[in-house]
Amino acid sequence: MLEKQSKKIPGRALAIIVIFFALWMVIVFRLFSLQVLNNDKYEANVIGNVERETDVTANRGIIYDSNMVPLATNQTTWRIFISPRDIEDDTQAALIASQLSDILDVDYGEILGKTEKIERADETIKKDITEEEYDKVVALIDEYDLDLQIHYEAYTKRYYPYDSLASHVIGCVGADSGQFGLELQYNTELTGVSGKYITARDAQGNRMPYKYDSYIEAQNGANLVTTIDTRIQSVLEEQLRQAYEDGNPLERVCGIVMDVNNGAILAMAVYPNFDLNDPYTLDGVSQSKLNNSGYAKDTDEYNKYYWDLIYNMWSNKAVSELYEPGSTFKVITTAMALEEKVTVFSDMYTCTGGMTIAGYPDPIHCHKRSGHGTVTYRVGLQQSCNPTLMQVAAKIGIPSFYDYFKAFGYTEKTGVDLPGEGQSLYEAYSSFSNVSLAVYSFGQTFKVTPLQQIRAICSVANGGNLVTPHLVSKIVDDDGNVISSFGMENIRQVVSKDVCKEISEVLEEGVSGDGGAKNAYVAGYKVAAKTGTSQKRDVRDSDEVVGSTVAYVPSDDPQIAILIMVDSPQLESRYGSVVAAPYVANTLKEILPTLGVERDESKISEQMKTVLITSYSGHDVNEAKRNIEEKGIACEIVGDQSTVVDQVPSAGAVVQQSNAKIVLYTVKDAEKTLSEVPDVTGISAEQANQILVSAGFNVEYDGAVNRSGASVTAQSYEAGEMIPYGSVVRITVRYFDGTE
Repeated sequence: MLEKQSKKIPGRALAIIVIFFALWMVIVFRLFSLQVLNNDKYEANVIGNVERETDVTANRGIIYDSNMVPLATNQTTWRIFISPRDIEDDTQAALIASQLSDILDVDYGEILGKTEKIERADETIKKDITEEEYDKVVALIDEYDLDLQIHYEAYTKRYYPYDSLASHVIGCVGADSGQFGLELQYNTELTGVSGKYITARDAQGNRMPYKYDSYIEAQNGANLVTTIDTRIQSVLEEQLRQAYEDGNPLERVCGIVMDVNNGAILAMAVYPNFDLNDPYTLDGVSQSKLNNSGYAKDTDEYNKYYWDLIYNMWSNKAVSELYEPGSTFKVITTAMALEEKVTVFSDMYTCTGGMTIAGYPDPIHCHKRSGHGTVTYRVGLQQSCNPTLMQVAAKIGIPSFYDYFKAFGYTEKTGVDLPGEGQSLYEAYSSFSNVSLAVYSFGQTFKVTPLQQIRAICSVANGGNLVTPHLVSKIVDDDGNVISSFGMENIRQVVSKDVCKEISEVLEEGVSGDGGAKNAYVAGYKVAAKTGTSQKRDVRDSDEVVGSTVAYVPSDDPQIAILIMVDSPQLESRYGSVVAAPYVANTLKEILPTLGVERDESKISEQMKTVLITSYSGHDVNEAKRNIEEKGIACEIVGDQSTVVDQVPSAGAVVQQSNAKIVLYTVKDAEKTLSEVPDVTGISAEQANQILVSAGFNVEYDGAVNRSGASVTAQSYEAGEMIPYGSVVRITVRYFDGTE
């Protein structure tokens, strides 16, 4: 019995065995589930806990001009960083700090301090390094075997190849988006989508097999093709700079060149401008204001004023700021009157120098206080007579005038594809009086943007259509596929083609004839132009004015329009005909050949004909003399040798053809005859030309002398200066009669 009992398993022991067996089965099943049934799921979880993601930055879209010249692109740069936890000892730390300090021009102590953060794997030493610095860092890593301690990361940053060109139009990029201009307006399209590179690491930070890596490709932003023509933009900016320097305005100047038929903006600029690659550095004028502010550096007042200046520097005056258009608006009043058939250009009007309007105590004056007398409407417009326009506006009447005012787009934004467009200021119809009608007729007491004004002028130029200005013609991908395109948007027909044609003829006569826009004359082209000068009524205790000029060309088949505005010029004569019109003419003279608009040589007066001096160096002297005289140019020879070795003027000079002369030298290093430059400022252009020619000089005009009466305001050489006989003296000529 005892032996049999010893072979039996006690019940308690059996229970324990059963329990352990059950637990073992649970464990086996759990392992089977983890390793077989749900292997992919848990493997992904594990990898997810130890993976490292690296962003792959998408390239921002490129901004092109209309000829596919890049205006905004991307540039590869690098960030240099160290891994303090991988630095072996103090000696290596000192080596790294010393070498990187020399290469990157970063303080040695600053770098050494970062090497002491031994728990860190990424401490930035410097961003945006040059390619030369990058090459030196790579060489350093190779030389001292520092690939675990020193690292570099390539990325792209925004780069503007032309620095300040079209700065107010293009805008710049901040930390993660466009700040202003096209960069802001089209930020979504330009931005693109970043990618990711995911690398798996084990618990010790070591890289796991490549099969655990994954890559999500970045999608570059779309590219903008703008309507800006870099060639035209450059010319406009140069003329704005010149207008600013000559006019010495208290505020900025701006200009727009626009296709009259489809609203494409070919150029738009503000001066002073700024460097898009360094947008937080103030321009010289703004910096002077900050320096003279009296605020201590780094104080709250100083910092606030700095940012006020930055935002003002960035603002696009042509789109965001308002001004009274002055007499340039008389073109629009005229369009209303002719369309309503309340007058014709042959109608007579009398100007006594002022006009009294019921409801206003004082006479509203003409710029010519003595009055224009009785003149045709044609002459009244060309001479910018305020009373003539007031009488015409009274015939139009308040209801029609106000309807046209709205139809020409003055009560609405233009819809241009730029941020920050200003909203015009004008009187509500309910309070619009006869006094309002009178002063509105010549462009005062209401305020618009320069863009609104040139759009309205374009509607007269193109035959009566109000179009939407735009800066982007299409959006394309990197392969050139068009994503979207933008063409002409015709808002409405405001006036008839016949009315526009009549106005264009009269405005052109005001330039080529005896009107107030003679300074806008361009030899060989039919230019329709109107000048304007308006008071700045919102500036207390100030007599400041805004001078501007609008023009379009050719007047008989308009292609482009231009507006230049000078805010608060500081000259004795501050009229738009003086401070803006000459720079309109200079711009047109340069850009019209670029646009393929040929000039009519038969329309150029003898006074304005010029000749380009070519090189005769190395030529037989007799052959050169014969060639020169065949061009109608006088020739003098100095020396008795047979070959030309030098000449005055030098090749490339442009001189007035009448009375031009070239001095040819046949002896090397021959002493040139010097002549004293006379003082010709303040006299007529005709007299100045005679005096300079008699003194042995060639003459070049800056300005127009298509009619008598132009005066010399400046000369390229100071009076009394001794310069080589035959040199070119450039004289600046301006008309001061007929100004508004």
